Amino acid sequence: MRRIKYIAAALLAASALTLSACSDADLAVRDEYGRFGTQNRWVYSAAEEPDADAIWAQMTACTAALEESLSVSAEGGDIARFNAAAAGQTVSVGETAYKVLQTAMAISEETDGAYDPATGLLVDLWGFSPRHRAVDYQPALPYDRQNFEESLPEQKFINAFSAPEMTDFSAVVLSETDGGYSIAKPAAVASVDGTDYSMRISLDGIGKGASVDAAAEILRTAGVKYGYYNAGGSSLLVLENPARSDGLWEITVNSPREELGASYATLSVSNTTISTSGDYEQYYEIGGTRYCHIIGHDGMPVGAGRHVLCATVVGGSAAAGDARATALVAMTEKEAVAYASAHADAFRVMFVWYDAAEDSYALYTNLDEASYELTASFDRVEVFS
Repeated sequence: MRRIKYIAAALLAASALTLSACSDADLAVRDEYGRFGTQNRWVYSAAEEPDADAIWAQMTACTAALEESLSVSAEGGDIARFNAAAAGQTVSVGETAYKVLQTAMAISEETDGAYDPATGLLVDLWGFSPRHRAVDYQPALPYDRQNFEESLPEQKFINAFSAPEMTDFSAVVLSETDGGYSIAKPAAVASVDGTDYSMRISLDGIGKGASVDAAAEILRTAGVKYGYYNAGGSSLLVLENPARSDGLWEITVNSPREELGASYATLSVSNTTISTSGDYEQYYEIGGTRYCHIIGHDGMPVGAGRHVLCATVVGGSAAAGDARATALVAMTEKEAVAYASAHADAFRVMFVWYDAAEDSYALYTNLDEASYELTASFDRVEVFS
């Protein structure tokens, strides 16, 4: 049986982004495991940070609060309460969730809905919610499958949950009044066999980036200049490398397919954020077809035929970068290039395009040539502005 593949929480080597630290640098490492189902790592200059204990305590407390607020399963969490609410109901939320929702709304609009947090029902239907990762998972809902890695969902649920009114994130209304925050759930419902389902949202794709942004604010306030903060190897804050006069870090971007080798590019950057997403992070295979956690507007996971395998975004906030990388994976080749070109002043991208008919790989990027080096061979490399 082919089990779902998840990024290893305890091994950065299994992550999408890895960093090469210089051995002669006086670097210290702090790790936290299990937040957002992954590993958070802070690397810093021990000589420069006498208050490292206090800084780390702030970062771990902030990450814990974010995780609880954005979780779809934590009892009392803001997103969990929204998902459990009836259609048309307004739910009060904390400032943390509200600000992340604002970012999600902005990037959803910016990407014409390619980034869509309102696919929560579909994410659950296809077996990519936290409850499916539990070793004691058992079907609990009418659409659940005992062996969800071996059988596809029923089409009637795919059709109902992917209806435009169920996946229109712009229909969620965010409100701020008298210092309080709330979100109103759309009134639309999907009815299947007499059971009504209301919209559910999932912020899993942006949560790690939000934790990186929170860490960045803490580090800036503390005056930290050197090091990096890595959330699960897919969302990263890069400061300066104390072992190099130019302050650059060498960051390896791991390959989405074995055919490309262990990695496909190395980035040389400092003082920026990097986010990456792809169809290789969470997936299973049935009949030779890969089904991943990124769901398109047709209700189907991206991944069949011609599609973006993975995308890396450099620049902007980490939360926005996470959402943008996810959106790029859901776009067509032309859409991804046009989108990245239109926003080149705000961020840069690198993505791998796969054409199943030709069994060929293409690399697209608008990164500055000096900032990256390819470590894999591609059938085609396109550099665009």
